[in-house]
This record gives sequence, structure tokens and C-alpha cells, in this order.
Amino acid sequence: MTIQHRTVDIEAAAKLWRDDLSATQIAKRFGVSRNVIVGLAFRNRSLFPWRGDAGKKTSAPGPAKTARPRKLAPELKREPKIPATAYDAERLQSAKLLHHLTAGECCWPLNTGGPYLFCAAETTGRYCRNHHSRSLPKKNEGKA
Repeated sequence: MTIQHRTVDIEAAAKLWRDDLSATQIAKRFGVSRNVIVGLAFRNRSLFPWRGDAGKKTSAPGPAKTARPRKLAPELKREPKIPATAYDAERLQSAKLLHHLTAGECCWPLNTGGPYLFCAAETTGRYCRNHHSRSLPKKNEGKA
């Protein structure tokens, strides 16, 4: 028996629905998929009363769960300040803003407040030779 979208079939499915059969059980009787019955119930809400949360599992009454204490975020290590050198002081005279730098110019920041100025010395990499050596960790640093 397949379901036709006729009034007789819709009413028959609605009666089974009101008799507390599940959509799957009704679908087996009509030889259709569960989704057909759910769609039918959705389109004909006046014939298929809402069941609320009847099919959903409910938790057993008891003591309320308490929230677990949250772990605090780990402390972030601050970046070590790189002290300014005499070289940086000399480079300030020819320093450039970031958007004025071109390829082949050192992009090491020389100051800590805006507007930020960058070294701009000629180089083949990202930093000039002086700033490249300062960017690498010292051999004894980091080992405790």
C-alpha cells in the first residue's frame, strides 16, 4: 500500500499519528520512507498534532550538574626587548616608513612608537647584516 496525497490517506496517517505511532512505523505501513510521513505531517499540521519533546530522551531528575572549574590560560611570555644600538641611531637618519620600503631594503623596526620607521639599509635578504645577526638567538641563550 503506497500513500497517495489524497484526503483519505492523509487522514489515515493522521489517525495512526494520533495513536502515537512513530513516523517510521507509519511509513512501514504505507510502504514509503519516513521522510514522506514527516513531510506530510509538516504540510498538514492541523491533522498531525505536535507531540512536543515526547521522543527525546530526558535526563533523570537528580542533583544539578555543577560546572567544571576552567583552566586559566597560560601566561604568555613577553617578547624580549631588543635594545637600540648606535647602529640603529645612525640608521634613523635614513629610515623609511614601511610602505616606502622596496625589495632589497632592511625591514628592521628602529623605533617603538608610531610612526614606525624601518632601517632601509641595502640587503639581499630581509634584514641587513647587522640586524640579521641580532635576530638570531645567541648560542648560550635558551639553554638552562
